[in-house]
Parts: sequence; structure tokens; C-alpha cells
Amino acid sequence: MTGSAHDAVAFASTAASRYPDWMFEGNEFAWADSAYTLTPRTIPVHKKPASLLPQNTLFDKAVAHIRVRSEHTMGALKGRWQCLRGLRVLINSKRDHVKACRWITIAMILHNIVIDIEGESWAQHFAAQYDMSEEPQDDEISGTDVEVLESVRTGDGEARRNLLIDEYIAYHEERTGVLVE
Repeated sequence: MTGSAHDAVAFASTAASRYPDWMFEGNEFAWADSAYTLTPRTIPVHKKPASLLPQNTLFDKAVAHIRVRSEHTMGALKGRWQCLRGLRVLINSKRDHVKACRWITIAMILHNIVIDIEGESWAQHFAAQYDMSEEPQDDEISGTDVEVLESVRTGDGEARRNLLIDEYIAYHEERTGVLVE
């Protein structure tokens, strides 16, 4: 898309939206804000009045933490490459759009090269911050996973989001000992 378009409108034109099985497999999906359409592969936070329910509020807050990390990632990229701050490229044609995308892609490639050059010490710092042992293993398919896979196959995004909410609430209650109504 050239020119100005809302993120959700632009996303609807992407391969990830039009052909989600190219980008996602098994239980994979993308988090999104409330402007996006709920599908089995795109799980947005709730809109009002559903966002006012306690379990949805708690779930949406957890999803917001993911968005903050994503924004920090973009901030790190823009912090290293000042040319990405307010990318001042006039986009009036498909060719201009391709140029802007290439500019951003080059900055991302260079960013990754710098990370590689910074070396093992940076990797060790990151590993200390993130413990993979806390991650669930994906090599076994549970009954819940079968339900999720079926919801993806049948196109039921609401069922998938409700299942994710139930799983998060159970995790939250186990971790904190506080029951959510």
C-alpha cells in the first residue's frame, strides 16, 4: 500500500493475513491490538464492553506487556539507526514504497550484523535475562492443543482466544495464588 493507511487495513493486504498458513503452523499465531480482526491466527485484545470483564482485563494486560517488548525492539533499532526516526521518504508510488522498505530492511540487516559482531558477551547477557527452561515444550500434543488445532482448522478465532484466556488465568492463579472471577 502506498500513502497513508491504518495498520489493520495494511495488514489485511499482507501474506500473513491473506495466506496465514504460509507464515504460521501448528499452534502459532500473532498478537494484535483491538483494531485488528479476530481470526485463529490473529488474536487481538478485547474491545469494550468485553475488555471490562476481569479475566479479559488481566489477559489484555499480559498481552500489552508483549507489545511493550515489541516497541522496545523498534526503539532499539531506531536508536541505533537514526535514519529510521521519522523516515522522511515521500511515498507516492509503488517504487517509492519499495525504496522505503529496502531502506528499513537494510537497517535491520545492519543491526543484526552489529549484534553478531558484538559477540558472545552480548549473547550471554541476553541468555541470563531469558531462561528457556521456563518455556513449555512443543514436542507433545495435549488435548488442549488438539482443540486449538481444530479451532484453527475450522476458523474459530473466538474459541481460540477464549482458550488462551483460560490458560493464562490458570497460570496466573497458580503463580500468584489469587483467584480471578
